[in-house]
Amino acid sequence: MLSNTKSFIPSLMKIAILSIGNELLSGKTMNTNANWLGNSLTKIGCRVDKQVVVPDKEKPIINALNFLINDKEGCIIVTGGLGPTDDDITREVLFKFVKTESKFDSDYWNKLSKKFKNLGIDIPESNRSQALVPQNGDVIDNSIGSARGFIFKINGAVIFSLPGVPSEMKAMTNATIIPWLKERVSMAFFSQTIRTTGIPESKLIELISSPIRTEHGCEIGYYPSLFGVDIRISSNKIKYMESLQDELTTILGNAVFALGNDSIEEIVVKNAIENDISLSIAESCTGGLIGHRITQISGSSKIFNGSVVVYSNSSKVNLLGVSENCINKHGAVSEQTAKEMAEKVRKIFSSKLGLSITGIAGPDGGSKEKPIGLTYIGLSTKNETKVRKFQFGSFRKSNKARASQAALNWMRLEISNV
Repeated sequence: MLSNTKSFIPSLMKIAILSIGNELLSGKTMNTNANWLGNSLTKIGCRVDKQVVVPDKEKPIINALNFLINDKEGCIIVTGGLGPTDDDITREVLFKFVKTESKFDSDYWNKLSKKFKNLGIDIPESNRSQALVPQNGDVIDNSIGSARGFIFKINGAVIFSLPGVPSEMKAMTNATIIPWLKERVSMAFFSQTIRTTGIPESKLIELISSPIRTEHGCEIGYYPSLFGVDIRISSNKIKYMESLQDELTTILGNAVFALGNDSIEEIVVKNAIENDISLSIAESCTGGLIGHRITQISGSSKIFNGSVVVYSNSSKVNLLGVSENCINKHGAVSEQTAKEMAEKVRKIFSSKLGLSITGIAGPDGGSKEKPIGLTYIGLSTKNETKVRKFQFGSFRKSNKARASQAALNWMRLEISNV
């Protein structure tokens, strides 16, 4: 499908992302597509030079395309607006912008009709727009959905147009755009991500300040989140990248949970499988989030025996068997309750490692003695039970995320010792 652009732009590094959608501007939908594209394209040596967001209107789309082309962007990746509804105008506007007529692809329409029929649905007439293709331009197949993408070359630039549905956009980018770009990146480019957790960004930068100040020959980016800080090292010489990577990982030690893109739950599941450690969890303040993160990982059924969400005091007593006296004397959010929860859940599920978590997520329920964000995490094995105290912030959603990360991180560190 890319034959018309095979020799076009032999060396390509500079890219712009144009996101189309009223929902992106209103804040109703986060622009995760631009985030993912920027991350994926940077890894292969491209430079994302601009990100532009415009509404589903013809004039703003055309103005944005003219701006990006006049600014000498070698490649423009457009996402959104290729659906069958009235506000999906990207296809029509792009055809007009590149001055191409459209033609109806009857073969694709028949294929699409059969696809809908297999789902027990009569295909709406509005979907006919998705069978329109340009007379001058290429088509990008969509293996997941119904909206195909397009490729145009105009005034020294290549325009890729993709649907806005994240799963479809990612699949089409990986299958078509990234291989095409890799052939045109002018020089070797190496990149590594060091994933850390448990250290605030300011403290992390302080710890690694000495090697960072040297002439290491790398570009460094810091990407903080609720879960930790990612450090991305990039260089056109692999020895520079590897040398700096070794220095930083040595300094940061156990705060580094992965090199690359693996999440901490992927590391936990992988390590548990390798060490034959079965897990079970009793969750209160996180409401099942830790279990959810673990079971998102393929293969987790090999080591995850089960979990129980015991949000109320009565459920802690009646489901887990935590003593009522313990809760009455020390409170549901306490070292003693976390200890019993971890021990009980390990025994109930016959696991080698039992984890518990109880805390005050907020924004209500705190006191001077037990402020919002106070969290206890327990880990129990057949030999011992340990409890750690954490103090997070005052926001419920971030407290749940940070608490789940802290629990998974402690589990990661303890698995090899069980």
